[in-house]
Amino acid sequence: MPRPAKPPRLYLRERRGREPQWVILDRGQERGTGFGQGREREAEEAFADYLAEKHTADWGDGDPAQVPVADVLTLYATERAPNIASPETAGHRIDRLLEFFGSMTAWEVTKSTCAAYVKARAAGLGERKPVKVETARTELQTLGAALAYAYKARKISKPVFVDLPDKSPAKERWLTRSEAARLVAGALGFTRDGEGAWRRVGAPSYHVARFILIALYTGTRHEAVLSLRWGVNSEAGWFDLDEGRLYRRGEGARDTKKRRTPAPIPDRLLPHLRRWRRMTKLGPCEYEDRLTLRQKTGFARARDLAGLGPEVTPHTLKHTCITWMLQGEVSTWEVAGFTGTSEETIRRVYGHHAADYLPNARKAFRGHIMGQSRKERA
Repeated sequence: MPRPAKPPRLYLRERRGREPQWVILDRGQERGTGFGQGREREAEEAFADYLAEKHTADWGDGDPAQVPVADVLTLYATERAPNIASPETAGHRIDRLLEFFGSMTAWEVTKSTCAAYVKARAAGLGERKPVKVETARTELQTLGAALAYAYKARKISKPVFVDLPDKSPAKERWLTRSEAARLVAGALGFTRDGEGAWRRVGAPSYHVARFILIALYTGTRHEAVLSLRWGVNSEAGWFDLDEGRLYRRGEGARDTKKRRTPAPIPDRLLPHLRRWRRMTKLGPCEYEDRLTLRQKTGFARARDLAGLGPEVTPHTLKHTCITWMLQGEVSTWEVAGFTGTSEETIRRVYGHHAADYLPNARKAFRGHIMGQSRKERA
C-alpha cells in the first residue's frame, strides 16, 4: 500500500540573502503566507485558512480503527498547535510522526508500534539523522496530545493512549569556571595548544559567545536566549537595560510551564549587554542582521575548540548557572525565582550542590552518645 501524502504544514523558510519567510508546504508545493519571522500568529492564521479550504476530514462514526492518524495530527496542527508556546516545534514533531504513523489508523497506535517508532528514530528514520530516545519520547507526547485532543473534540469515540519509553535520568553535567572560560574562548576562535598557550585557529563567532554568556549568567533556556530582543517586544523576550531587567517572554506572549519569568540582569552581564546593544540591531544573538533560530553548529565548534565532550549542550549552561548559584549559597527559593525553574526541581535535581544541603546529617556523627543504645543513653 503506498504511503499517504503528508498533510500540509507550516515551515519557516530560510534563504541566503533574504529574510526568513513562513511558507506552507503541501505535496511538494510551496505557498507563501506573506509573513516573515516574528509574525508567527499571522502566518498561523493564513495556514488555518488554507487548511479549511484544502481538506475536510471524514471522521465517520469516530471509530479509531477507521480514523487515520494523519487526520488526527492535521486536526491538532490546525486547531491546537497554533495556541501553544512553540507551534513551529510542534510542526516539526508532527512531520516526523507522519513519516512513521501516516499510513496507520488511530487504533494502530499501540505499545508495539510506539516502541517501533522509538527504535526507528534512534536508528535514523528514513534519511534523517538518528536521535536520542528522549527526543522520540517528546515526539510521542505530541502524538498523545493530538489523540487526546481528537477525543475531547469528539472526533474519535474512544481514547487512544500512547505508550512512552522511560524518561531519561536528569542530566547533572555542569561546567567549572575554567571550562566555561574555554567554551567562550572557543566561540571566539581560540584553543589551547599542547603547552597550554592560547592561539587563534578560526574566525570569531561573536553571536555564539554572547549566547553562552547570557545563558550562563541568567539560566535562560536555549530558544528563549536566541529570541531575546532589545527593547519592548510583543512576540519574544527582551532586555530593559535602563531598569536592568530581563523579560523572558514577550508582552503579549502566553505563559507556559516553561515559566519564562522576568529577572534582574546580573551586574557582571549588564556592561556586556550595553556594549552589545551598540553593536547589533535586533538582539544580542544576531548574525548577519538577523536572529539565529538554533545554536547548533557554532556551539559544537566552540565546544570542540574548548576540548569538551558531546555531553556538553546548550542546556548545560542552565545547569551550570543553577549549580554556581547554589554553590554561592543563594537560597533555592531565589534560584528558582531567578531562573524560572520550580523550587521542587531545584531541590530534587540540584539540591546536593547547596552549601546547606542536609545540614543535620553532617552533625549526626558528633557527640558522646553516637552509637549508644537507648539503655546506654539512659
